[in-house]
Amino acid sequence: MSPEALTEYLHRHIPLTAAMQLRVLHSGEGAIELVAPLSPNRNHRDTAFGGSLATLGIVSGWALLQQSLRREGLEARIVVQKSECEFLEPVAEEFYSASSLPAAEWTRFLDTLRKRKRARITIHSTLRSAGREVVRHSGTFVALGGDQT
Repeated sequence: MSPEALTEYLHRHIPLTAAMQLRVLHSGEGAIELVAPLSPNRNHRDTAFGGSLATLGIVSGWALLQQSLRREGLEARIVVQKSECEFLEPVAEEFYSASSLPAAEWTRFLDTLRKRKRARITIHSTLRSAGREVVRHSGTFVALGGDQT
């Protein structure tokens, strides 16, 4: 799915992403990058709202997992089980999230999903703004189903 098509998919199925004006910049083999502008995500201090930063981390991991499962020919319901953010500094400009699959866990995750129709994986995301790391996000996602498409 192209970045534009994935952006539209997210806006349609997760309306909060449309309100955030989130966009997919890149979605490829095992990696994804998203961006959100400051204006619709700002707080009373004119910096990014912590909830928007956390949401970008969650959506980044979720979208990466969803697209990666599709590439494997698997259809699964994906839910976030755990989400943790470490906020390193205030964000006063647009912000980006980059996520990549943990290669060491991916094969085990796929095998478990195919065998048990349920698997769990943790995806780490790095949020950046103005060329600096501003948030570290860790999301544990559960995939349910794992049916072949």
